Amino acid sequence: MADLIFIWSIQYYGNYEAGERFEYLEHIYGNVITELDPKYVDPYLIGSLIMSIEAQDHEMALRLLDKGIAANPDEWILPFEAGFTCYHQLQDYERAARYFELAARRPDAPSAIRRMHAEMFNKLGDKRSSLMHWREIHQAADTDYIRDISWRHVHDLTIEVDIEALEATVRRYRERTGVNPRGFNQLVSEGALPTLPMDPDGRPYVYDPRTGEVSSQSRWRLYRRPGD
Repeated sequence: MADLIFIWSIQYYGNYEAGERFEYLEHIYGNVITELDPKYVDPYLIGSLIMSIEAQDHEMALRLLDKGIAANPDEWILPFEAGFTCYHQLQDYERAARYFELAARRPDAPSAIRRMHAEMFNKLGDKRSSLMHWREIHQAADTDYIRDISWRHVHDLTIEVDIEALEATVRRYRERTGVNPRGFNQLVSEGALPTLPMDPDGRPYVYDPRTGEVSSQSRWRLYRRPGD
């Protein structure tokens, strides 16, 4: 019966001339098909796509996917779709990160989900957490592709995290003394830094004592501006 109603629903929602076609959308998928067979994964996926893409009701789509996640705890595709809806449609990166983390824990989950999970922290501005997850991905990489792409993220995020930390150290010094430090050597000699800071390519960071700004001599490995 769930099969029959599901096939009918695809035909019905494929008819763009049907009047009030979304009026019973959540009822049909959430209260009928998935009640007849809660383990039937396809209606959760197709129903949520219709809800999100066609009806533009993303929260309705997430309610259906949440029901599917609860009924199918070993399926990675359902939390992944929920995460992608939060990421792409809602730009709600915090919720997306939670769904991607859930999906990544499922059996047979593709490794790409862990990469999307790591990147959500970057979107949230939490570069330290993003860097931590990308480092874990790099350490566990089992292909040259994953090893290369994860290293690019590790490389650029390390520079961004280092620059933020160094500029914060400079700020604290300025707040304490009223002037910027002359250079990193002074910060090391006064105990504010343990050693002279180097970027992932082994090059010293560049410091401008007039502005207190720190920059890197190394080129960025990703095709985006820092902070994007």
